[in-house]
Amino acid sequence: MRRAAPLGVALLLAVAASVSPRTVSAQGQIQFVLPNEVPFPAAPRIGVRAVGFPAASGPLQIRLRLSLSANLGLVLFDATQPGPQATFTLVRLLPENRAIFAEGSVYDQAGVLLQQLVILVGTTGRRLELVDPSGTTSVTLNTQQPRFRWRSASVTSPPGPWVYDLFITNVATQDVIARTGIVDTIYDYPDTLQANTSYRWRVHARLATGDPLDSASAASQSSFVISPSNQPLTTLLYQNFPNPFPAPSSSTTCIWFDLRTPSEVDLMIYDLRGNPVRRMLPSSELRGVLPAGRYGRLRENESSGCDPRFAWDGSTDNGRMAPPGIYLVRFRAEGYESMKKMLFRGR
Repeated sequence: MRRAAPLGVALLLAVAASVSPRTVSAQGQIQFVLPNEVPFPAAPRIGVRAVGFPAASGPLQIRLRLSLSANLGLVLFDATQPGPQATFTLVRLLPENRAIFAEGSVYDQAGVLLQQLVILVGTTGRRLELVDPSGTTSVTLNTQQPRFRWRSASVTSPPGPWVYDLFITNVATQDVIARTGIVDTIYDYPDTLQANTSYRWRVHARLATGDPLDSASAASQSSFVISPSNQPLTTLLYQNFPNPFPAPSSSTTCIWFDLRTPSEVDLMIYDLRGNPVRRMLPSSELRGVLPAGRYGRLRENESSGCDPRFAWDGSTDNGRMAPPGIYLVRFRAEGYESMKKMLFRGR
């Protein structure tokens, strides 16, 4: 979560004003003490100092007004405090994505205006923005416990801090999962979302001690799909590799396949005449219904290497070596069937 920068980092003097000051008295100077954050905070703390005014002015009064224009046509904030310096804390949020102007005024003990200065203090940004998972098109995640990230405009406390509510919607069923009272902008979902399922998400931000109307909401532009590595989106047979084989990188060829749902698998190697050469599945190690997942990889949840159980060295079921030539690997599972050509160079 972004934290508000300490005040006093930005010290703006009358001589450095971006908008010409309206001066009633030549004596004295108005200084603004501002947060140095970009974009400007949605609920900032602003300091105003009256420096160099004659003692005869008596106890001073400092007034701060904020507006969306240099002529203070629409006033967003107006407060007065006694003393030569004052700190003003906004309890209502400033508008999003707008330039903010500040008018500082100094009055003497009789209420006579001594000095006035108008400056551009900064430009606010969006109150709430989703970061991840986010994209213009569907985003694929390989975990059923995703991490959600967002960012929000800086606010002082009070009226802050922000409190967030997260809503996750199943696109197909429109069922909504809610997690409320989140105090950080990073949230690791503690439960398990459904695999091979599309979701959308949104966040509602509210102030812990602020006005209920001062809130913000943001929704994802696109859906995200849960596709963990052990639960693929489709059932698929990949081209064996290396092909042809043997090759300098390997004396065997590896066969990969994915199962979208649990299924019995038939994996068989034939010659071009259709004669069976080697049955890969079922085998003594893997038989019956196989769980959904990715098969043939060297290690679970990886996308490299070769599981020795799915490597063919060119031998037949009776242990003899097949002659060099083109062979076919046929894959059948859950109504899906596919066949790939393999070139065996022989041994």
